[in-house]
Amino acid sequence: MRTFNHNYPSDITREQYEIVREDLEQVKTKTKPREIDLYSVFCALLYIIKGGIQWSMLPSDFPKKSIVRYYYDKWSRPRADGTTILSTVLNKLVVQHRNGELRKDKTSFGVIDAQSVPNADTAGEKGYDAGKKVSGIKRHIVVDTQGLPHAILVTPANVTDRNGALQMIGLNLNNLSSVLKFSVDGGYIAI
Repeated sequence: MRTFNHNYPSDITREQYEIVREDLEQVKTKTKPREIDLYSVFCALLYIIKGGIQWSMLPSDFPKKSIVRYYYDKWSRPRADGTTILSTVLNKLVVQHRNGELRKDKTSFGVIDAQSVPNADTAGEKGYDAGKKVSGIKRHIVVDTQGLPHAILVTPANVTDRNGALQMIGLNLNNLSSVLKFSVDGGYIAI
């Protein structure tokens, strides 16, 4: 198996990876020894997500972008219950971090925000956010007071912050079941 040498702030440790390894490996049936280190693939994906960078800007000390994109597509595909492997893995890592800080698995306070970002002309779904003057997608997220993500949703940019937040909460009721209050900015006020 080919391994890669990288050390970025977005990387998780090998010990953290062991918590989610089985989830990530289940996407592809192993009929022969794996040729690629999925730890490096997952760290590459975290680098892209955390840095908000383009696929083409992935450093060469990670696996090829085509390999990372292949696994991203597999891990992002909704399962029968509507969840994805990435959402399951994210939740496990958040719970592990919160437990390490002697906190409960689920947060009782959430901070909601959204960001409109441009995307490629070839993207399947995109919209126009007139307020931000951006043609692309909008990322909606709920974080706890430590900045750990508890729910994420990507929509076309024309979806309002409020409607995106309601949709995101509805799709993540299990992760957000202990939330007593949300903090939001003025973009979430009902008109």
